Amino acid sequence: MKGIGLVIALWLLCGWAQAQDSGIVRIAQLRGDIAVPAMRATELPRLPQAAFEVTGSTGKLAPVRNGHGWWRLQPAVVHGPRMLLVYHPYSARITVLAPPDYRAQTQTMFDAQLDPRFSRRALAFPLLAAGPVYVGVEDARYPLQVAVRPTDQVIADDLVHVRVISVVTGVLAGISLMVMLFWALLRERVYLLYAATMALQLLYLLCAYGEAYALPGLRVLAQYGAPGIWAIATLATAIASFFLIELAELKQHAPLPGRLLRWIGGYASLLLLALLLSPWPREKSWFPVVGNVTLLVANAVAVLGLGVAWWRGNRRAGYAMLAWLPLVALSTARAVQLSAGTELTPMIEYGLPVVLALASILLVLVLADRALTVRDERDRARLHAEHDALTGVLNRSGIEQRLDWSIAQARRDDHALSVLYLDLDLFKRINDDHGHAVGDACLRALVRVAAGEMKYGDQLGRLGGEEFLLVLPASNHHEARDLAERIRRRVESECADVANLAISLTVSIGVAQCDIDDTRASLIARADLAMYAAKHGGRNRVVGPDVAPA
Repeated sequence: MKGIGLVIALWLLCGWAQAQDSGIVRIAQLRGDIAVPAMRATELPRLPQAAFEVTGSTGKLAPVRNGHGWWRLQPAVVHGPRMLLVYHPYSARITVLAPPDYRAQTQTMFDAQLDPRFSRRALAFPLLAAGPVYVGVEDARYPLQVAVRPTDQVIADDLVHVRVISVVTGVLAGISLMVMLFWALLRERVYLLYAATMALQLLYLLCAYGEAYALPGLRVLAQYGAPGIWAIATLATAIASFFLIELAELKQHAPLPGRLLRWIGGYASLLLLALLLSPWPREKSWFPVVGNVTLLVANAVAVLGLGVAWWRGNRRAGYAMLAWLPLVALSTARAVQLSAGTELTPMIEYGLPVVLALASILLVLVLADRALTVRDERDRARLHAEHDALTGVLNRSGIEQRLDWSIAQARRDDHALSVLYLDLDLFKRINDDHGHAVGDACLRALVRVAAGEMKYGDQLGRLGGEEFLLVLPASNHHEARDLAERIRRRVESECADVANLAISLTVSIGVAQCDIDDTRASLIARADLAMYAAKHGGRNRVVGPDVAPA
């Protein structure tokens, strides 16, 4: 349903470019038994009308004889300057003979010197006078759409077209650059694959619409012609396949579709690219068909794999599928439209670039969700690494690190800092008499009591065995000693019975306040010294902070 909603939204976005009449009254194709060498093309206007067979007025040229053909077009009578437009010619070479002089004008999408007033979504030929127009097509791989439009309307439509392509280009280029910077910092392959996928999709879009050949830096691609577009599309398919496998973790969540996508979308596409770039086989006319079939199969496998991974609980695979499905649908519709030579609707012409931009944004959000998941996993791992598994409080490393931070903060803010060193009395005897399970219960009982007296910001950690350290930021020695006394009394009263046994648990506590020259080690040592003074004084008592060394 979301995919359908997105398609409807795109239709509304592209609603300004409604389908229009072709501006052509009649189209007639030169009869197949009449050969017109290129050197005699200028003689076409002298041929009788009977030499041409009427094919209709739908604005479609369907080349025959290996992509070649000649047509006689009768434009509708309209006053003012007009342009003959041949939409998305790709590999085709177009020759036009127009009144009044019927001088041959030849253009391809890859020419450097096209009229800069117009975009390259169509080859534009000026019509300066009324009368029939002759159009020759060479090396066309698809039926071509043609139309006659007023020049002012062509310029206005091209302005809208350029704005759409510019926005899409800005979105894709900006996101690709941003994610590439993430990869440079994090060195995670998925970011590099995403940036390469979006950059190649953008490059293919610019080449397929012809705009790349008007841009400095990309103009050099014109020398490769249509095979250059094929190469970019094939490489884009391979990189996108590897990206989806990595992003959706198909190896873990959908192993079989993941392997198929890797071999069909990835390795097979790279093999096709190698064959395209190699001198063998010399004839490359087979490539578009094989490349399109590979692309369609790879897209189908990708959607299947993402769906399976989503069904198995991978949320990111679901989001990726929602981003990829509209691309698959519109790219397939575009391939069908080109092959059939049907009317180029706004939905097909502008839907693909707009959906590509929206997909790039959604996939960035998927990457952000992935980064959050990785961060949460890291935080959980660090939490487990810093905490004592038995009691749930910080372990020795964790509490020492918190004490370092507290000392630095106390000196920076000129606040007091105190620590309590807690040690259960006669803990070895408890273990020997009642077993380690009861001893563990006593440790947890002490933690429960201490936690009940702690305020926000206090940190409790287990140093080892039955010894604990309680860090008290912003507490002076009086406040620390009062807290220690409360803990001692509560342990004595509340922990007389532990694990349904009469244990009579007690605790000895040493108190120390941080001095200006204290380090973490010296502060713990003074608290430890105070705790041992409590032990030697009879246990179950609080000593500190001023204890003379023995």
